Amino acid sequence: MTGEADAGEFEYDVVDQSPVGVTICDPSREGMPVVYANDQFLEATGYDRAEIVGQSLLTMRGSETSESAVDRVRRAVDASESVTVELRLCRADGELFWDRVRIAPLSDDAGTVTSYVVFHEDVTDEKRRRETLETLHAAATRIQGEETVDGVCERTVGEAANVLDFDLCSVLLRDGEWLVPRANSADAPADGSRRMRLDQGLAGETYQSGEAQRVDDTRDDETADPAKETYLSGLSVPVGEYGVFQAVATETNAFDDDDVELAELLVTHTASTLDRIERERELQRQNERLESFVSVVSHDLRNPLTVLTGALELAERTGDAEHFERGRRARDRMEQLIEDLLTLARQGESVEDTTSVDVGRVAEGSWSGVATAEATLDARVDLEIQCHEGRFRELLENLFRNSVEHGGQQVSVTVGELSDENGFYVADDGPGIPPEHRGEVFESGFSTSTDGSGFGLSIVDGIVTAHDWDVTVTESDAGGARFEIRTGGGTTVS
Repeated sequence: MTGEADAGEFEYDVVDQSPVGVTICDPSREGMPVVYANDQFLEATGYDRAEIVGQSLLTMRGSETSESAVDRVRRAVDASESVTVELRLCRADGELFWDRVRIAPLSDDAGTVTSYVVFHEDVTDEKRRRETLETLHAAATRIQGEETVDGVCERTVGEAANVLDFDLCSVLLRDGEWLVPRANSADAPADGSRRMRLDQGLAGETYQSGEAQRVDDTRDDETADPAKETYLSGLSVPVGEYGVFQAVATETNAFDDDDVELAELLVTHTASTLDRIERERELQRQNERLESFVSVVSHDLRNPLTVLTGALELAERTGDAEHFERGRRARDRMEQLIEDLLTLARQGESVEDTTSVDVGRVAEGSWSGVATAEATLDARVDLEIQCHEGRFRELLENLFRNSVEHGGQQVSVTVGELSDENGFYVADDGPGIPPEHRGEVFESGFSTSTDGSGFGLSIVDGIVTAHDWDVTVTESDAGGARFEIRTGGGTTVS
């Protein structure tokens, strides 16, 4: 065999039979050059034996081995000891790779070290995975620092694109009976996403099962329902109970098990951050309700109680029926305040059991439950929404009561569908709400009417929030108040 002159009595046939790459180095020469390399090493690096023999592994052309690794090898050789280090070597085609080398001395019968045997293991994938995990840890910290749902979703797709090289990805969150994308990666096309039903496509399968899914070829998969025909493979990972994370590619077999595992690690932090935001949101709602209770008990209830006490004393002394009437009005005021407080307290309950309800039907039923005098309702609206029907009825009742209290006993109220088909509105022809007060009307206790409790619109806001809807107040076509409630909607990658 070539190169055996400097290898002492080491049997090269044993090296040739090794399942891993092995080289033999001469410690007596400068740089400890390679004197033999087995076929496994040559195949892994692409070199011919003639190219590698005589080179030093520590200074191989094109390598980027650190000085600290070189020093460790030199110290071990000086002490005739074994050592394991990771070298950044270069293949024959110029590709850099990480080589974990285990270097052990070989001695002759006299105990003199005559050569070193080096076992090679390509750990490039292991190093890359380790670096990716370290980068994911930093990404998780950034995700956990977000304070809004949209911020969490946008950060997630950004980190997935930067760290995992998922150029086309999105986060979809549940909104009623739909999965709606809340954030898409920067490279995703504008028409490359759409909202999907909870049982639709890869997203629906993932959400329903709570398990990650991977599709190697969407054309051969019955579940896949990609938004674009060019999306040929994808993965989908559940984001807790909130929705799913998805990534797609325009080529087949673009993702493997490692991609799925890394995506799961990433979105675990997405889900936990959404949990935190939801807890903080609920705590804020509880604090706001507590402040409302304190305000009512300390002020709003005390005032009618004082009136009632004074009226009873005067009635007892004078027997005048007018004082009894004042007492009854104070009592009625207290009853309304207590009823509103109890309703407000229930708004802390989460909305879980939702159904599809007809807005017009519920509006007609809610109208009959409110003292509307000669007021009129036009609820000719063909719209169904996903909601908790009982809470939705309370919402409408409070909006109707607000119109009557501020618009008078002959006010006209209309319930209609928003032009963007994304919700509904309740409008009246009363005096309206001045622009300077529109930002305050949903605060507990705020009212421009002496008869109102100031909690009706706060109750509305609580119900809207519990459903993850949005409510705004503006001016109606008749110059009155118009409350617009958007129940959600949007567009998914697959």
